[in-house]
Amino acid sequence: MSGEQRVDGSQSSRVSVHRHDDALGTWSVASCTPCPALAAHVSTLWFGAGQVRYQRDRILPSSNCFLLINLGPRQYLIEPGPPERRIAFDDIWYCGPQQSPIDTEAPHGSVLLGVAFRASGVRPWLHADASECAERVLPLSALLGDSVQGLRQRLLETSDAGTRFDLVEAWLLSRLDERYRPSTWVCNALQRIAASAGQVAIASLVAEAGVSRKHFAERFAVEVGIGAKSMARILRFQRALELLPRHQRVPWAELAAHCGYYDQSHLIRDFRVFSGYSPEDFLQRDMPDSNSLVVR
Repeated sequence: MSGEQRVDGSQSSRVSVHRHDDALGTWSVASCTPCPALAAHVSTLWFGAGQVRYQRDRILPSSNCFLLINLGPRQYLIEPGPPERRIAFDDIWYCGPQQSPIDTEAPHGSVLLGVAFRASGVRPWLHADASECAERVLPLSALLGDSVQGLRQRLLETSDAGTRFDLVEAWLLSRLDERYRPSTWVCNALQRIAASAGQVAIASLVAEAGVSRKHFAERFAVEVGIGAKSMARILRFQRALELLPRHQRVPWAELAAHCGYYDQSHLIRDFRVFSGYSPEDFLQRDMPDSNSLVVR
């Protein structure tokens, strides 16, 4: 399957294309910065096409939720067992906030368009409590009805990545509802968690919000999908990944301290929870991108 892409849409100046060709496979990814009207809700849109040379990859937890639109061959979501299940992914799916890794397979190649939503960016277009979709990956039609298939059909009628981004942005803009706009103090709390790479004290966020701890926890979960402590833990792990030297000796105790872990054992625990591997085993895995690794 060819990884070549055309980008001719109205926002081609916002699109960058990355091409990859090595032992892991051949593919290209066009990444698009969202238009100003969506920038508060969406961190990026992307369109990828190509063929990998491995069987299964593992997507690690992040601060984003995702809209995933399959425009090519069938892919599979792997539901852990026992017994393990392979769930076919043919159309449009929504991936809520995750605290566990997700395994996928694309045995016949991949043609996939995705939208990465900011942590507080889901409710304005989904019109539902984010917590209802936490730890879930499900067909978007289960949430919004079969009418969403019309979007996929329009995307299939063009081969230009830029035009596809235009169509998805227009669809998202048509769904934005100000009644679901995130609370200012939730946005502020998220900014503080991100700026500190998960090291800010949650008690200080509650104090700054000026609400009770119970209200803070409940409202944060409704708007983000997971609790502030869980979000901080994910971002702390992501920071550890950014600083992880992959081709030299790793000073694990120093890395743990720098990223705000109580000790090295807590860092090891989070590696196991969020990736399924110990840190040493993690380093033995290839990484097709910064947030996934090859399982086999």
